Amino acid sequence: MAQDTKNFKVSEFACKHCGENKIDQKVLNMAQELRDYLGVPIRVNSGYRCPVHNASPAVKGAKNSKHVLGKACDLSCELGSAKMFQAVKELREQGKLQDLDYCIKYKTFIHIDCG
Repeated sequence: MAQDTKNFKVSEFACKHCGENKIDQKVLNMAQELRDYLGVPIRVNSGYRCPVHNASPAVKGAKNSKHVLGKACDLSCELGSAKMFQAVKELREQGKLQDLDYCIKYKTFIHIDCG
């Protein structure tokens, strides 16, 4: 069972469809590391997604989405996705995101996941 971090509650990562939450602690830890680095609040757009929510027309999640496994989240902040993406790159280069498997930048948010 995942535990809250300094700035994130586990509940923020719950499925927006059913409230179920199977989020991995590594995801919270990576989000907290990014929050500490940027020094601004970060919004959890999406964390764990139940299979029904992931497949819904509103989400159109990938069939093998790591969100369904609780190993991914989508994040946004006032600095924008480009700044967040750059911060993830810098943190990874510093060896501070050792659990990060993948990061992609979208127009208004970033997606991070772990294996």
